[in-house]
Amino acid sequence: MLSIALAAAVVVALAPRLPRLRQRYDDTALAPIDGAADRRDNPALTRQLADWAAQGAGNGATLLPWARPKVPVPLAIARVAASEATAVRHFGYRLAGYHQLDERSRLGGILYRIGVQLRPLAWCLPRRADEPWDDAWLGTADAPRLAALSRWLPRRPTLIVVADARLAAPLEAALAHAARHGDQPVRLLVLDPAVPPGQVLTA
Repeated sequence: MLSIALAAAVVVALAPRLPRLRQRYDDTALAPIDGAADRRDNPALTRQLADWAAQGAGNGATLLPWARPKVPVPLAIARVAASEATAVRHFGYRLAGYHQLDERSRLGGILYRIGVQLRPLAWCLPRRADEPWDDAWLGTADAPRLAALSRWLPRRPTLIVVADARLAAPLEAALAHAARHGDQPVRLLVLDPAVPPGQVLTA
């Protein structure tokens, strides 16, 4: 009887989190960073970008399973030199955890993916430093994608890289909905030819 009561309590506790397990990567709004072989790192820039992404992101943990995590800075925007595109791609590739799959066997990769998908059930645990983010690399943003982004809510912390600086303003406007109603941090990183190499300029 005790075990049945305990199982029922676990089900009740997890019930508010179960809808999150159905969330999937929204490819109408986002487009993943590709796995290009050429991913040269720029350690100094990577450190700056990692600090910028983490600042105000919160830790993702809540006291109760139905509570929303606190995100002090839901949307942050930064600009880096367009010439740093390769280093930015390397940073985003690792932030999204793709390298974890590269370094694992097929079975290890499957188990890693399952662990990532089940992570929303651990509502009381702070986000780990190596926990993967969702990612996007947008070279263009046509009307359908901007419309999708204006409805989009992040399922986990998300980095969006914009390869065309002219798209920064319309993308920022489209992400206002996610900033107001989402419960995960979103970071918009703009590749801008006007920015000096090696610098991360924040808004």
